[in-house]
Amino acid sequence: MTPYLFGELAALAASVCFTIGPTLFTLAGRQVGSLTANRMRLLLGLAYLLGIHWLLFGRPYPSMAWQPLAAMLLSGIIGLALSDVFLFEAFVLIGPRLTLLVLNLSPVLATAMAWVGLGERLRPLQIAAIGVVLGGVSWVVLERGAPDPNGRSRDQHNPRGLLYALIAAIVGAVSILLAKIGMGYGLNPISGATVRISGGMVVLWGWTMLSGRLPSTWATLKKHPRALGIIAIAVLIGPVAGISLSLLALKNIPVGIATTLSSLPPVLLLPVAHWVFHEKITPRAIVGTVVATGGVIWLLAM
Repeated sequence: MTPYLFGELAALAASVCFTIGPTLFTLAGRQVGSLTANRMRLLLGLAYLLGIHWLLFGRPYPSMAWQPLAAMLLSGIIGLALSDVFLFEAFVLIGPRLTLLVLNLSPVLATAMAWVGLGERLRPLQIAAIGVVLGGVSWVVLERGAPDPNGRSRDQHNPRGLLYALIAAIVGAVSILLAKIGMGYGLNPISGATVRISGGMVVLWGWTMLSGRLPSTWATLKKHPRALGIIAIAVLIGPVAGISLSLLALKNIPVGIATTLSSLPPVLLLPVAHWVFHEKITPRAIVGTVVATGGVIWLLAM
C-alpha cells in the first residue's frame, strides 16, 4: 500500500470516527448539555492521549521543536476551542442543516489556502472529484428539516447565524492549514494530536474557570454518571482516533483531498439517524449519498 493511498484510507476512517463520536456525544449531550459534553470531550481526550503517548514513547507529552509545537497548539486553540464558540451559536440561530452546509466550505477554503500558502497543486480531475463529493454532501444537508408544530421551517436564514457559520468554516480551514504545517515536520500523529488537543483544552477550560462555570459543570456530571460513561467512549472514537487519523491523512496527502474525505459525516450519519434517532431517509438523501460515494471512489481511483 502506498503512503498516498494509506493517507486516503486514514481520512475515510477519520470520517467514520467523526460520525460515531458525535452520535454518542449527542446522546450524552441530551442529558448534560452540549457545552458540558464538549468540555469533557477535550479534557478526557487529552487524558487518553497523554496516557497513550506515555506508553508508546516513554513520556506523556511530546518533545519537539518550537515551530511544529506552535503550529499544532495554534491549530488546537483555533480549531477545537475558538471555532466551537461560533459553531454552537450557528447551530442555535440557523439550525444544524444550514450550519453544516456552510461548513462544507471549509475543505474548499483549506484547499485554496494550501494552494496559495503551501504550493499544493491539485490536478483538474482531483478538483472535479472534490466538487462531486462536496456537492453530494451538500445535497444531503440542504434538505429542509421537518416543520415545527406551527408549520414553520426549523431552518432559519438568520444573517448573524450564517455569519457565525462562515467564521467557523474559515477558522476550521486555518486550523487545518496549521495542522498540515505542523505535520510537515515529520510528527507522529499521536504526538501531533496530543499537542493539538492540549491547546484547545487549556483555552476552553481556562474560559470555563474564568466564567465561573466550573462548579456547575462538575455538578451536572455528578447527576448524570451514565452520560459521563458515554462521553468517555465517544472521546476514544472521536477526539483520540478521529483526530489522530485526520493528522495521519494530512501528513500523507494534500489538504484538499484529506479534508474532503474527512467531511463525509453528514452522509454517513444517514443510517445512524434512521436506526438510532428514527428519522426518515428520503430519496433526496439517497441520491446525495450515491453522488458523494461516487466522488469518493473517483478520488481513490486516481
